[in-house]
Amino acid sequence: MKNKSPLAALILVLSFCIPLAGREGGPVLSRTDEAFLKDQARRIVESARLVKGGSSGKWRNTTPYDLHVPGGNMGYPAYWVRDSVMMLGGDFISRTELEGWIRVIVSTLRGPREWTVRPGVVVPPYAVPDHVNFNGLPTFYPGNYETGDKQGGAPWGKYPPLDDHFYFIGAVFEHWKMTGSPDLFKSTMKTTFSEERLADLCEKIYRVAPADPATGIVTAGDVEKENAKDWGFSDAESKSGKLLFPTVLKYQAAGRLARLFEAAGEPAKAKVYRDDAVRIKAAIPKVFFHAAPGSSEGWLHSATEVGNQPDVWGSAFAVYCGAVEGTIARKVAQSLNRAFREKTGIRQGCVRPILTTDKVNQGGWQISISKVGTYQNGGYWGTPTGWAIAAIATVDPGAAAGMARDFVANWRAHMRPDGITEAWEWANPDTGENSNPLYVATIALPYLSLKEAGLLNKEGGRL
Repeated sequence: MKNKSPLAALILVLSFCIPLAGREGGPVLSRTDEAFLKDQARRIVESARLVKGGSSGKWRNTTPYDLHVPGGNMGYPAYWVRDSVMMLGGDFISRTELEGWIRVIVSTLRGPREWTVRPGVVVPPYAVPDHVNFNGLPTFYPGNYETGDKQGGAPWGKYPPLDDHFYFIGAVFEHWKMTGSPDLFKSTMKTTFSEERLADLCEKIYRVAPADPATGIVTAGDVEKENAKDWGFSDAESKSGKLLFPTVLKYQAAGRLARLFEAAGEPAKAKVYRDDAVRIKAAIPKVFFHAAPGSSEGWLHSATEVGNQPDVWGSAFAVYCGAVEGTIARKVAQSLNRAFREKTGIRQGCVRPILTTDKVNQGGWQISISKVGTYQNGGYWGTPTGWAIAAIATVDPGAAAGMARDFVANWRAHMRPDGITEAWEWANPDTGENSNPLYVATIALPYLSLKEAGLLNKEGGRL
């Protein structure tokens, strides 16, 4: 890095935030299907909106901010950090609402001292909550809506999920992109314990997740004592060792912090995070990639200890955002293409977290509280569809277009009388099971991911 010119360094920083597939792509949907997908995304995002002072059933938003919940059916009656960030990148959410989200999250941070919720349940300093209730109080763990000492612990973990810290940085980054100004990033915000610059808070939040000091890879301890949740879409599972998905999120967050500090006129700090992104990216294939013997394929595994299995979502996401490139990315993309063509991980355009062909674990995760074939343990989700299409497009554009058509056809076949598709959180086409309709990430995130990757007819790529 020392020998790079300022321009070359800036180009490298920009590359951290452009999906790999978006450097090559072309449209994967007809204009008619694209219009359908965008319209459904907009409708479902709007169905999940709860304005300040507004009510939905028995729930009322008493925070001073407009919020969006994960789904229009109020299946998750709170503001979820990761789900809200998955709505950004288009024009669905206003910059004013996004600033409110950032402020409400900052208002929940507990400051420089860890909180022992009860023995064996610990919230680290500056941890971002899993979700925020409509009264503005945080719940740091999945599983309930408690704000006191009844949250966390078995089976939800000693510490809060590891991903929300990086999603928060994503929210701050998107605000900068929307406004073109680093003013909010440079501003001072009031917390429960002090007033701090948002930029300083972002740095502290970035460091919450435990990491290997040599590589920056996110880590977790023993599942019996710690049972860390690598990220919220796998919080029914237990994993340990080095963890793929939060590491990819960290890589992405590092690149975003580099860009934010560049914009804020702090090049020394930008370099710190640019270098961290380079270090993490170099380590990801060495730690997580497993080549298929004698073939041009391979998977990224979800963890190095418990959960050491091919991670379909994590592999797609890593290729999508450029955390792996070159030969490794092609091999992973070829594996995703096979999972689509042979229906071992992709059905009706939706994606299973784990392959059906994992005979050791009967097609499920090594440890899960959900039965195989359901929810996060083998349900088919739309959430990662855009990532998978974008990854497959790098090796087989025809297959990527086929998967995209399957996805749209699936949701056209499940329209409601009100003109909105069911958009279940997950479904299983073999059993007919499904759950939680009007789930925003099922439709909006694939649309936004394809837009960002430049895989729609309209201009979609963005820096």
